[in-house]
Amino acid sequence: MKWWVFILLPFSLLAQETHVNCDSIAPQNYQVDFDADKVYYWGISGGTIVYNNNNSITIQWPDSIGTYIIYAYTTRFGCEGDTSFYEVKIEDCPYLQLFIPNSFSPNGDNHNESFYIHGADQGEVEEFVIFNRWGEKIYETPDNTPWDGKNCQIGVYSYSVRTHNQHYTGIVHLIR
Repeated sequence: MKWWVFILLPFSLLAQETHVNCDSIAPQNYQVDFDADKVYYWGISGGTIVYNNNNSITIQWPDSIGTYIIYAYTTRFGCEGDTSFYEVKIEDCPYLQLFIPNSFSPNGDNHNESFYIHGADQGEVEEFVIFNRWGEKIYETPDNTPWDGKNCQIGVYSYSVRTHNQHYTGIVHLIR
């Protein structure tokens, strides 16, 4: 009686990675060892395979937070062979994405008519305050309601913007 012993070793996928969804995640490449006698099969639990070349693939991951799995298995001469799983984590952006302009022009031309906070996280604003050059509060809102600058002179004003965990201060130029 003959005994055959096969040891199937897992693929050597590249090191695991974690991405944050602050910006679009660039397509990522993954590769396993190549053997001309094997047929390669890939699967993913999220994202899109944008390129597949036998032992290597390129994946466009979604911006949604979560843990995604890549799996690969092979067949050789019609028999199932190696199988491997790999985790990719997409985490929430650790900081807010805000853009605060440095000027606006409420002059009636329908361009830059009001001052407000821009960016993906503009809805996170919990307090928005404008001060004149003497430090007097001239505008206040509990959200990101735009300031129209009406009845205010041309000049430099300071602002205070609070979110759930951050505080921003700066200046804005009112021009006509």
